[in-house]
Amino acid sequence: MWLQAEPTERARLPQPGTPEWTLFLAEVMEEAFSALRKVNVTLRWRTVQGQGKVTKESITSIHPAGHPLRRAHWHSRSSLHFPKELGLGFEAFEEGLLQHHTQHEQQYIEALEHAECLEVLVPQVAEIWHMKYRTPSVTANRDFVELVLMLPMPTDENPFNVFHEQETIKALKAGTLSLDTRSIPRGPPGTYRSFLVISMPIAHAATPNYVRGYYASVEGVREDWTIFRPGEVGVQWMLTTQAEAGGSIPRWLQELSMPSQIVADVPAFLEWAKLKKA
Repeated sequence: MWLQAEPTERARLPQPGTPEWTLFLAEVMEEAFSALRKVNVTLRWRTVQGQGKVTKESITSIHPAGHPLRRAHWHSRSSLHFPKELGLGFEAFEEGLLQHHTQHEQQYIEALEHAECLEVLVPQVAEIWHMKYRTPSVTANRDFVELVLMLPMPTDENPFNVFHEQETIKALKAGTLSLDTRSIPRGPPGTYRSFLVISMPIAHAATPNYVRGYYASVEGVREDWTIFRPGEVGVQWMLTTQAEAGGSIPRWLQELSMPSQIVADVPAFLEWAKLKKA
């Protein structure tokens, strides 16, 4: 398992451009697709009914009893946005979340005080970032070192379903999957655009005056529609994450605070994206 709130040694990451790298991407993408389907099964109806409101759920860890992450849930959210009300279409999410993902996070996440790219494995596709966060005065500031994968997906009638996963992995292994993040082209009528942003923690030297935390996350953004809005195409934004704050914060307190933290990112991003567009 690649996607978990435990650090992966840098040496485990294969060299880009090799068969091992392709296999690594395939395994991570399979885990990401599976995670998003759990989010959608759990939150789909509330997301459709909410139409712009953020719905959230905590999904139990699959780690066995006794594992350090057994009680570290996967905290998830989903929201569906329509350009008519929001003034933002799929392109705004593409430009803000897929392209230059971590640089943009620093602009709309208030607590993220510093983000530095430590290593570029594949430009605009696979990069290792060091992020420093300010935390409330009663706790020490946290930092994270993450491999961030920014992956445009091929268009599909129902992005992130099992058949979309199979076709995407097949194209990846055949060398025909485009990972150009500059723009996701439209597909044939009846198909929809989507992309993934995957983060996984990487082992790295400690930073003075910071407590090292770890998180794994999957963000899935896709064009979407509902029977309640015939003829309109909206944008669904899903996220699921497992985190380990490090230090002495009790697990129960970490779990209690996570849902509100991940929900707050949605209005912050939307406000930033609107200002960027203006």
